[in-house]
Amino acid sequence: MIARRETAHKRELEFRPRASTQSSRWRHWRGVSFWDPTLQIVARMLNASERSNVILDIRTFRLIEIASTIALVSSAILVQPVSAASKFETASVKSNTTGGQNGAVQIIPARDGGPSGTFDHLSGTNVTLKQLVQFSFGLLDSEIFGPPWIDGEGYDIAAQPAAPVSSDEMRAMLRKVLADRFHLEAHRETRVIPIYWLTIAEGGPKLRSPDEEKAFFAALGGKSPFRPGFGGMYTTKDLPGFAERLSRGIGRAVVDETGIKGRYWFQIEWVSAEPSRGIASPALLSALKEQAGLKLEEHQAPAKVLIVDSAERPADK
Repeated sequence: MIARRETAHKRELEFRPRASTQSSRWRHWRGVSFWDPTLQIVARMLNASERSNVILDIRTFRLIEIASTIALVSSAILVQPVSAASKFETASVKSNTTGGQNGAVQIIPARDGGPSGTFDHLSGTNVTLKQLVQFSFGLLDSEIFGPPWIDGEGYDIAAQPAAPVSSDEMRAMLRKVLADRFHLEAHRETRVIPIYWLTIAEGGPKLRSPDEEKAFFAALGGKSPFRPGFGGMYTTKDLPGFAERLSRGIGRAVVDETGIKGRYWFQIEWVSAEPSRGIASPALLSALKEQAGLKLEEHQAPAKVLIVDSAERPADK
């Protein structure tokens, strides 16, 4: 959910693609090989342009850059090192038939002297299989495809490792649960999917100094900034970081196209509505325009997605 305030124990991965030299620019773009399966669609575009002796315009190269960024973010979790014996000591998965709103998959920081940056509990109430896949593989909602029931039936999950582990190991352990209990089988492929571009709205940006963050939280006196019936984002970030934060909340990749440099304080609030994962709500779009002078434009780009080939409903235990 966008409205969840970021806390100190959450880590945001930063990807620094390797630099490419002038002589190798046709082999790599922003550090991602054109011959990586993730970018086969873009590779075919480049090959076609060379055969027809056509010069690609800047918009096409921007599409390549966006595809590279999405591919790096969506597949990063798959290359994180994990221990060979990644398995929860205890794990309970039970169907939830309340019909209420879906919860969220959460990992709890280790208590009782556990190492900093480690976690000792994973839980979720009325979460769908799609949400579990999304968390375990580090993907966005729009990057997962499968049968309708994986996004419509809820489950309660509670799991604990034998000792505190990293977030990457937690995700690997959850993937083991999905294989054992749901008999999940899936594969990766490249598809052109919808994304958003974060751009400047008519009238110009309305960005605030990061100095406002301290005064904002001081005025709260330790209370939550969230109001009943409202969603909110309260964070200091640069524009690419803000776009990534929107991506996680909406469930669709958001790419910064503003060209604005520097860090700013974002205090965005909007009327909550029943979430439609992968689509920004009209209330959020209006809040971005009115409160930050920004807007989201719909576009498409190739990205590596996960296809659920088969899965089974687990027995309660």
